[in-house]
Amino acid sequence: MNSLLHREPLRILSKIIQLFSLTKNLNREQWNIVYKDLWSVIAKDISLLLNYSPLVQIWQIERSTGVSCMVATSIQVIGNLEIPDRSVLSHKGSVFDIDDNYFLYIELPFNDLTEDQKMLLCSIVEHLKISQEWRLSLEKGFEVQKRLDLLHKITVSIRGTLDLSEVLTSTARDLGESLKVSRCFIRRYDPNIPGKVLATEQEYTSPGLIKASDTIFDFETDWMKALSKKAEMSINNNAEINLDSDILYIADAEKVEDPEGWLIPMAQAIGLKTFLGVPLIYEGMVVGSLCFHQAEMVRRFENQEIEFIKQVADEASVAIMHAEMYKHIKQQAKTDSMTGLNNKASFHELLQNEIERSKRSQASLSVMMIDLDFLKKANDTYGHLVGDEMIKLLGTKLKQILRQIDIAARFGGDEFGAILPDTPITGARQLANRLAEEIKATKHPIAGYLSASVGVSGSPFNELEKDLLIEEADKALYLAKKRGKGQAASSDEEELNGKTVEDLMEALKQ
Repeated sequence: MNSLLHREPLRILSKIIQLFSLTKNLNREQWNIVYKDLWSVIAKDISLLLNYSPLVQIWQIERSTGVSCMVATSIQVIGNLEIPDRSVLSHKGSVFDIDDNYFLYIELPFNDLTEDQKMLLCSIVEHLKISQEWRLSLEKGFEVQKRLDLLHKITVSIRGTLDLSEVLTSTARDLGESLKVSRCFIRRYDPNIPGKVLATEQEYTSPGLIKASDTIFDFETDWMKALSKKAEMSINNNAEINLDSDILYIADAEKVEDPEGWLIPMAQAIGLKTFLGVPLIYEGMVVGSLCFHQAEMVRRFENQEIEFIKQVADEASVAIMHAEMYKHIKQQAKTDSMTGLNNKASFHELLQNEIERSKRSQASLSVMMIDLDFLKKANDTYGHLVGDEMIKLLGTKLKQILRQIDIAARFGGDEFGAILPDTPITGARQLANRLAEEIKATKHPIAGYLSASVGVSGSPFNELEKDLLIEEADKALYLAKKRGKGQAASSDEEELNGKTVEDLMEALKQ
């Protein structure tokens, strides 16, 4: 071995260790920027040890394809070099494996190397292997910490708001960016109907890809139904769904059985290669799924990635159920328990919203007040249970006759109200007449035919105002009662000019 080779090995080995030490605080993104330069320095130093001859290269194996790509060389090479297998190089020169991802290539047959050179190269490769393991352990530590930080962020976000769509959308975005997947989205299921998707939240999509969360493949639907069935059986048998075995992993969507011939073209159309679905389970119920798409290439998810995803899935399932419970409680607070209609407080809130909308859009708006006639007499004669049934029957009739855009409410007792968007007072009067007639044709099996008086008010008004609309409709209601009940009246009738509600109430007593 020449004098240069005797002097340099320790210095070069020390330099390699120092180079890797400099990267100890780099995260994966920073490492991806500098690693080719680092390997180039190492390749040139090894070439120096061998008196600049022969050519020295470092290659990286692409794990998903098995193709090897050159990342560093001791001399300048134009363009990127790729080979299908490292054995191609072993026929031309000497190959030394650094680890599963990298190998060193010397453009000199192994038998032509001296024993000292072989020992030196083996020593360098061993140091490179140790440095790589150290670097990877650091990188894994960075990734673990990064995911812990992300999990904390998601947990705080989920537990800090009941805006379900907002928090699930941000969760999908954070997960998609962290795991570097092509798409990430969350579906919500109806826990009572296997396979029924209630909603798919806004998806995260990597730049340049089309959105595809609305596409549901047969394998995903079958998985949803199987999960729901298993969840039902698990509850009955006091068992639990096993997330390890119940995750759906489609390594290559283009290799799935496709008897109908549409799955593969659809996968190609949206650029789907790998699909991963993780169920969202809450107290034995399947409430959703966390879905990932990898486009253009097959993706193998690491165990630590799966564990991280499952932790996020646990948090997301809690968020979904908490939001649903909040929605249910909030709805109950706005709903009349006897009829299922809006209650008085909700009516006032919704009416104010419609007034503001009408003012912005210059749209018509009317209000209808309804009062069940003879309820006190029915309570005194047949009892309050029959009276309650009459109230429920009137509530059902309102749901049947009013339009989908109309908003019905029970004020309490025998009083009801309805908001009629985009409806002038003339149209409201026609609807009120029809409602009064329909109610008179509705028969309770004990109390007999129902009767209700109806009053309406509404556009055209120079100034729409909530209390004024309700007061004018009330006046029309009492006018209808004064005329004999079981009919409708409107606030624009001349008979109401100058009259107050109190005046009309007093007239009814006479």
